Amino acid sequence: MLNQLSKQRKTNKKRKGRGTGSGTGKTAGRGHKGQNSRSGVAVKNFEGGQMPIYRKTPKRGFNSFKKNNSPIVTIPLNNFNSIKEDSTINQEFLITKGFLKKKDLKKSIKIIDSLSFKKKLNFQNFKFTEGAKKRVESLGGSIN
Repeated sequence: MLNQLSKQRKTNKKRKGRGTGSGTGKTAGRGHKGQNSRSGVAVKNFEGGQMPIYRKTPKRGFNSFKKNNSPIVTIPLNNFNSIKEDSTINQEFLITKGFLKKKDLKKSIKIIDSLSFKKKLNFQNFKFTEGAKKRVESLGGSIN
């Protein structure tokens, strides 16, 4: 299918400002004089001297200094299936095994439920979803 496609004719890129014979020489399609013909033209938010829209519209709201959204790292329980039974899992353990990076320790870590988890493990200093908590405790694991 792809091998039956014929090659398309390529058009050469217009090289602006390369002599009068090129069709886009001399003024290079910018016209004569004026601000738009000069280099470095666009002045951001400049509307030709009229009152800019960002100054016409009233200010609304404010930016709170409080950080309401504390970031959370979620780890599903099935990630721990490779770990041997009766292991104690804490934050340092997760870093050595590669589940977390050191920068993630500043965030709160939450363990979430997954159906394929079937190990007895002991967890220390983590947040849990209700389903994950029930699953760990039903398998004989502990949460401290």
